[in-house]
Amino acid sequence: MNRHRLLRKIRYHASAILPYRTPVPSCDPVDVVIPVTDKDLTILPLTLEGLRRNVTNRIAAIYIVARDTAAVREVCTRYGTVFIDELQIMGYGPGHLGLIVSQPPVDRSGWLYQQLLKLSGRIGDSRWIVTIDSDHILLRPHTFVCADGKSVLYRSSERHTPYYDNIRRLIGLEVTSPLSYVAHKMVFDRNSLKRLQADIEKANPGRKWDEAILDSIDRSHISGFSEFELYGNWLPKQSRIVRPWRNHHLDYSHIADNRTLERRYGLVFAAVTFPSYLN
Repeated sequence: MNRHRLLRKIRYHASAILPYRTPVPSCDPVDVVIPVTDKDLTILPLTLEGLRRNVTNRIAAIYIVARDTAAVREVCTRYGTVFIDELQIMGYGPGHLGLIVSQPPVDRSGWLYQQLLKLSGRIGDSRWIVTIDSDHILLRPHTFVCADGKSVLYRSSERHTPYYDNIRRLIGLEVTSPLSYVAHKMVFDRNSLKRLQADIEKANPGRKWDEAILDSIDRSHISGFSEFELYGNWLPKQSRIVRPWRNHHLDYSHIADNRTLERRYGLVFAAVTFPSYLN
């Protein structure tokens, strides 16, 4: 890493733990879209409460996108969310993708499918779509759309080179930032998604945007595509502002109610995540 990138990364870590003024939120409502599997249902109630406590924009509806199971439907009913059958959005299911990557072979069709669902812009009614991982709990106030209409995109220190190689192959865009848009959450503008899809199809003649993404993935990497990196780096700079953000990974032994999590971790971290691979 060169000196310039190192300094930027140091500034990121310093600024991420300092308080900042929460942007004035837009009056426009946002829809929240959360892809879910049954294994996520333990943490999902905390994620939902974190959204309701800490999103400053008005939430029109929260959509849970999942396979149609009794367990998922029961949680949706209990917590007042809208269930969406994941097989009804793209006109096909994850099995259609056949994305086998890496050595030994790993089926990553479901992993890519949930990213295509987010990029489709076909869920909900509001112009603005906030997507968040089902194991990610907000601890501090988050604004996603400002009063001036700009998107607030949160950034982390993660950097995964295959994502940027993919963006170059897919739409010809070179990414040079040392920081990442992979931050467990992002707001999409439905109108911008249509323009992004058109740009992908223009750069890949004869292919629909989702087909072009599938074709662009380097199958020697287990994770060769990121919808957050694609959208965040493609979105015009005048349409966005960025916020440094720090997350803390926890295992299930640290599960507590939202107020307790905020008290324990909120002074240092903007959010906590309970990834399944730790349990």
